[in-house]
Amino acid sequence: MSFREGNKVIYPRVGICRVAGVEEFTVVGTTAKVYVLEPLDDKEGTLVRVPVNKAEGVGMRKLMEKEDLPKLLRFLGKDIEVATDHRKRSQKNSERMASGEVYEIADSLKTMSKLSKSKTLSPEEQQLAGRARHLLIREISHVTKMTNEEVEQMLEDALQGKKPRAKKQAA
Repeated sequence: MSFREGNKVIYPRVGICRVAGVEEFTVVGTTAKVYVLEPLDDKEGTLVRVPVNKAEGVGMRKLMEKEDLPKLLRFLGKDIEVATDHRKRSQKNSERMASGEVYEIADSLKTMSKLSKSKTLSPEEQQLAGRARHLLIREISHVTKMTNEEVEQMLEDALQGKKPRAKKQAA
């Protein structure tokens, strides 16, 4: 998958970025093409450089399609079994977040949401749940043009197994 200047992409753990361009970058005598990404949530002007030939391998991807939202909401509403072993659960959630895939991020949020109903989340789990929620809200609001608040309510409804409101989906 290749990207062009101006494309909006998802970069794992960073979120939505704009492809600012493609540059040649030399490290230790080896030259490679890199995507230069500008994170949309970054107010400090940080740039992320990703080798073109490794972009897909590190989880860089195009944004989800608006048409995929109903399926994602149904996924969030399905019941799951949560691993009881904290270490295994933590490792799995870290892997999910690092993948950058929308369903993996949603799975982490769903896991933490279900777990929070039966116990107090550790600070690490709270942070992970917050990050997963933020990434999903930003991506969905970007592709649907809904407000962050509307998307957050939609995610909450989905996590509780409520049917999404048609009006909000069509926005």
